[in-house]
Amino acid sequence: MSKLTYKSPAENFKDAFPVANGRLGAKVYGSPVHELLKLNEESLWSKAYYNRNNPQSRNALKDIRTLISQERWAEAEEHVLECLSGTPSEQACYCPSGEIHIDFYDAEHSKRSSFEKYDSYKREIDFETGIVSSEFSVESSVSGEKDFTRSSSDSSITYTRECFASGSGNVIVYHISSSVPKSIYLRASIVKPGCAKKYALTNDTISVLDVNGFPSCLMMTAVASGGSVCVKGEYLVVEKSDDVTLYIDVETGYRRRHFRAKQGDVHKKPLAAASRCADLALKRICFASGTTYENLKADHIADWTSWNTQAILSIDGKEDLDWEYAKYKLLCDLHPQATLPKIKNGLWTETEGERFSLKDNSVYRYAAGMTGLSKLNRATLNIAERLYKHGKNTSEMMYGAEGFVCHSSTDIWGDAAPCGTKLSSSYSPLGALNFARALIEYYEYSLDKKTLKKYFKVLKAASVFFLNTMISADEKKHLILSPAFTEEWKNSEGKIFCISERSGKDSAAIRELFSLTLRAMKYLGNHTDTFIFDLSNASAKLNVPETVAKTESVTDKEFFDGWLCSAKDSILKCRMNGDKVEITLLESVPENWKNGSLKRVQLMGNLIGDIEWKDGKFVSASVYTEPGTAFWKNLSVVYEGKEYSTQLSADGKLDLKNVLPSTV
Repeated sequence: MSKLTYKSPAENFKDAFPVANGRLGAKVYGSPVHELLKLNEESLWSKAYYNRNNPQSRNALKDIRTLISQERWAEAEEHVLECLSGTPSEQACYCPSGEIHIDFYDAEHSKRSSFEKYDSYKREIDFETGIVSSEFSVESSVSGEKDFTRSSSDSSITYTRECFASGSGNVIVYHISSSVPKSIYLRASIVKPGCAKKYALTNDTISVLDVNGFPSCLMMTAVASGGSVCVKGEYLVVEKSDDVTLYIDVETGYRRRHFRAKQGDVHKKPLAAASRCADLALKRICFASGTTYENLKADHIADWTSWNTQAILSIDGKEDLDWEYAKYKLLCDLHPQATLPKIKNGLWTETEGERFSLKDNSVYRYAAGMTGLSKLNRATLNIAERLYKHGKNTSEMMYGAEGFVCHSSTDIWGDAAPCGTKLSSSYSPLGALNFARALIEYYEYSLDKKTLKKYFKVLKAASVFFLNTMISADEKKHLILSPAFTEEWKNSEGKIFCISERSGKDSAAIRELFSLTLRAMKYLGNHTDTFIFDLSNASAKLNVPETVAKTESVTDKEFFDGWLCSAKDSILKCRMNGDKVEITLLESVPENWKNGSLKRVQLMGNLIGDIEWKDGKFVSASVYTEPGTAFWKNLSVVYEGKEYSTQLSADGKLDLKNVLPSTV
């Protein structure tokens, strides 16, 4: 079985196990005494949209460039702070949804916990089922067939807890069972600082309404087998139960069409809006709890298994747990319930303040393609419609230019104005590049031309923006983006600045954007568009130093999708090279991966690949397609530095051993 197991509860948010269904997520700590679930819902953000475009920006650009040319760096930076910052400077941010606290006790100790002393503890994630669980034993005076009494004989009770985010029910499910009948006693509550209202909806359901940021509701219902369920104050209390299932949901105003159409500006009666969220939460929970826990669990496992069929890594005949855990979190994030992109570390956050990053190593660089989940990652592209609308407005208001621009981050509304006041990153207008990368990568994996055509307008408008805002330099030999914002540097007097006339990295980024736009035009068959000449001519005038890297690698395991990509590329790497899909075998096998196999990895061109190796050397590999799907026929295979050209047959199958020399 493919499981990650620990022998102690989580001590912090990072160590807690995640569950999610794309929309709704939780971090589960697994404490026997005081269980804690920290909740997130993808659409809970801090505020409505506000037009933050600074109207002074377009007139200030010329002055900033003049100050830079005179090397008056400090004055130029002050001018940037005053005239290029958004008004206000911050966008909306992602917010945690609240917490579920569960205290466990027994009849003898009343509400004073008897669970401090426990043994045989374990908590684990089952990667095959997508279920987080914990299990432990407690010594207690109880008979297996009787209620708790002081006269009972000593007995050991084993408690098992399971948690998952149901796709079919669209709720968080937390189940507690025991080896001894009538032995479950608990008190559960919802904790949400600053909430507007807490109340008991029924005798088995509690709810919290919040109007800070988006109007929202967090609701929890308890369904018990045997024993009693009641509400006491703000607590759900369960006593003498055989097993208990908690159903938890978070709903926000964003799910209402009117709220989205008004971009959140509908708060004349915020508590009434939160109450409507409670109606939806109750509907979801009633639907989920209308079936048995066993049925809901079976539905979840079937759903999870249907998506967990690709990118199967085996090292020395065993699953690699780092790989499985990274893929698990990716599946949690990209489940079909998701409607929005994710922040840097996925759906889960402990504190507010995160946004959708538009910089390298960001939310837009998912490993969805190689895991065969690119169609699930449509949420990444869905934000583009709002971003495009606001980005055109930002381009006109702040830069006096045609086209589309966005900066280092965006929010749920697609805000395109600069966010924050950090000179090295906040003001750079290069955010469209990462969207271009995501769109082209999506197409090259899926060959979904309809989606490429739909969003091509974003790439074209982003290119138009730079064609209109770059200025001539070096006696009109080159085009530059000015001002440029860089990492800290010192002038001759030792003073530190983050602004300069130009940046080689900026020029490289713009050239890459132009290249991706031209590639999209080629895929769409726009061979005669005069815009091709404009981009090619401008690209030739961009002076990119050889020392500037075109892209940045992703190695931090915290960016779990990036780690998956990096690990996979060392074994089975693919890229589009002209009119071919180039597949590189075993480029740099990790030392601890000398023997293994990688099955059903999605490759560009809508292809699937398998590979097996021993002692870091090729044993076998094949490329194939799903029946009835379109695919890219032209291939080149690279092994040990040599390239071999080939084609897939009409049936979409190819044994790569037949492509490589017989000496391999």
